Amino acid sequence: MAELQVSGIPDPAMAADLAEFIGLLDRLRVWGGNPSFRTVASLVGPLLRPPQPVSKSTIADMFQPGRRRLNQDLVVAVVRALGLDERAVDQWRKAYVRVHAQAKTRPRGHLAPAELSADLIDFTGRAAVVERLLALLDERPARPVGPVVLTAISGQGGVGKTSLAIHVAHRVVTRFPDGQLQADLQGAGPVPVAPHDVLGRFLRALGMAPESIAGALEERAAQYRSMLAKQRVLILLDNVRDAAQVRLLLPGAGSSVALITSRSSLAGLDGANRVTLGAMDEEDSLRLLTRIAGESAVNASPEATDDLLRLCAGLPLAIRIAAARLATEPALTARRLVARLHDESARLNELQVEDRAVRATFAVGYDSLGPAARNAFALLALVPGQTVSLPAAAALLDGSPQSTEEVLAELLDAALLEPAGPKRYRFHDLIKVFAVECAHDAFADADGNLRSHSEAAVDRLLEWYLHTAVEAATAIHPNRRAVERDPIPPGRVSLTFTDPATALDWGDREQANLTAAVHHARRTGRHRQAWQLAITLWSQFQVRSAWADWIATHELALESAAELGDTAAQSWILNCLSPAYQGVGRYQDAIGSLERALDIRLQTDDLRGAASCLINIGFIRGELGEHDQAITATRRALTIYQELGFRAGQMLARINIGELDSRRGKPEDAVEHFQRALADSIEIGDRYQQGKILANLAASQLALERHGEAAQHATQAAALCKEQGNRFDEATSYRTLGLVAAAKGQNRLATTDFNRAIAIFTELEAPEAEETRRIADRVTGRQS
Repeated sequence: MAELQVSGIPDPAMAADLAEFIGLLDRLRVWGGNPSFRTVASLVGPLLRPPQPVSKSTIADMFQPGRRRLNQDLVVAVVRALGLDERAVDQWRKAYVRVHAQAKTRPRGHLAPAELSADLIDFTGRAAVVERLLALLDERPARPVGPVVLTAISGQGGVGKTSLAIHVAHRVVTRFPDGQLQADLQGAGPVPVAPHDVLGRFLRALGMAPESIAGALEERAAQYRSMLAKQRVLILLDNVRDAAQVRLLLPGAGSSVALITSRSSLAGLDGANRVTLGAMDEEDSLRLLTRIAGESAVNASPEATDDLLRLCAGLPLAIRIAAARLATEPALTARRLVARLHDESARLNELQVEDRAVRATFAVGYDSLGPAARNAFALLALVPGQTVSLPAAAALLDGSPQSTEEVLAELLDAALLEPAGPKRYRFHDLIKVFAVECAHDAFADADGNLRSHSEAAVDRLLEWYLHTAVEAATAIHPNRRAVERDPIPPGRVSLTFTDPATALDWGDREQANLTAAVHHARRTGRHRQAWQLAITLWSQFQVRSAWADWIATHELALESAAELGDTAAQSWILNCLSPAYQGVGRYQDAIGSLERALDIRLQTDDLRGAASCLINIGFIRGELGEHDQAITATRRALTIYQELGFRAGQMLARINIGELDSRRGKPEDAVEHFQRALADSIEIGDRYQQGKILANLAASQLALERHGEAAQHATQAAALCKEQGNRFDEATSYRTLGLVAAAKGQNRLATTDFNRAIAIFTELEAPEAEETRRIADRVTGRQS
């Protein structure tokens, strides 16, 4: 301030009230060269946001000493126009806020309400959300908005909604010179606060005499809106249950703003700007832990710190509790706390300190649920996997999709469930632990075993997964045999698929859940479901080259089939397991599995199954360069299939013989076998294998320099393989097209086809990507 006085600039801090402030503003105009009101108006207009014309009379009115209120935007723009720097502008802004807080718009002696709770000194992160809220609460919005801005912050308990709202409110407090109101509406509790009571308190805070406050709810609301109409007040409404509870607490005309927190999205609140708060990211989680627990506690064991943050799963309340314990319990280290948290049954016990507890926060939302939603919440805890789709949830809950969606919507509104995509849901990690506790309380007997109600629900889910997986496998490989399963109960339906691509898309979305379902079935003694579901997933795993899940599920399936003493199932699983072993380079394990399967099938006179084993043995022998043994095994399989009259088997045998002939440098023989296999595939309607055969046929014709035929069949193959979701052979077809174009000297076209192939191989993480890149460089003469 001293600099302002020395330089002759009027000091705004000298203003005791609004009249003195206006007088000092007039002295500032004189200091700035005493420009006319018209000149000031022309300078001020472009400084407003958005820029707008300002009249001479508007500026002249500002300097009238009898005014009871000024427009802050105009004051700031005038001060800037008169030549002050931003530091001085900020001093004038603060003086404006101070004198307006004491303005005579309130009863004599009444102070503006300042009810905001204290801001957290260690508030951390949420930078993007904070900036968005600051923009929404901006006193000078960049675009036209309605007279009221409503900001609804939703999110699960413990995610930091209230802390964020209070922090943001403190950031914008100077923009609301007429005060701040705050109320906890206790919407997540059993007895929410009535709007009637909140209105009474707010009216008294705003200066209305108690005896003047109306008794009727609607009249109180009208008085409240009238008092706010000419004021700029920030209203923080915390912990709101629903739109009905808060609707009458919103300002009407004027520039007051309501900032709302709720576990619900408040879908019925018209005009709300909603911000959904999720888990904190890793960087902010670490910063928060460090600020509270201290760098020494955090840096003592970085690995334990990482585990601790993972177990807290980005929930600010959990991080704060863990950090507080590290800071206040000398014997507790991050490593020791992590060891305790690893026990899921005790995790929520560890995440509590004094009156703060993660479990209690979740329980508030759970206690607000109706009976059906509570039952659903507990049953969903038993779902294997991280997500659940609406149809799967309907099977679990034994309800229709419509009724199930209504129940899940209640869980979403209570922030106990999160959306994980269209018609797909998931638990936050810590809420999943709480849900498991609820399931145990609801369904476990005295010995801790789940009762029949919940076991039946899991059975329904696993059967639904099995039936839908069979439908998907049939769409992908129509001629592959399916497991004999129990009929699906009346009233429940599995999904169906019209083509391989949609079936594969479903499998991609559900693969992690289906794999988890196999593990769960094996672990809980559901051996039939374990092996049948695993064997049904073969088509998905085979097309997607999902080696890890393929091996894990089929090895579990083999254990379950052995538990049942089902040798036929064991042979089937062993046969299907071998390509996965081969895919990861475990060739001896692959051959060993096939030989075990072949022995079982020969002993049980399962000739079709034996032929399948022989085909696979031939394929692996070919991969190992043992071509004579490979041809012998595959021709033996072809003979069996011919004797059985099984065209699909004959097709597969001829494909393998053709591939073996290609490797042995006999493209003429390969073309013959591929053409006969193609005829088989067309006759039985197997479009998946048809695309694969065409890709192989094109490559063999290219080797014979039959470029026209090769290009024709490769083009057909690329389209069919794309349609069927066979990305690998689609890429192979593009590579063949690239080689044909290069052979014709069409290098630009060749480069396009090679790039298509390389992109797909790269996406599949296949080594053929680099191999194709080298071929392209060589045949087109391009530089890598």
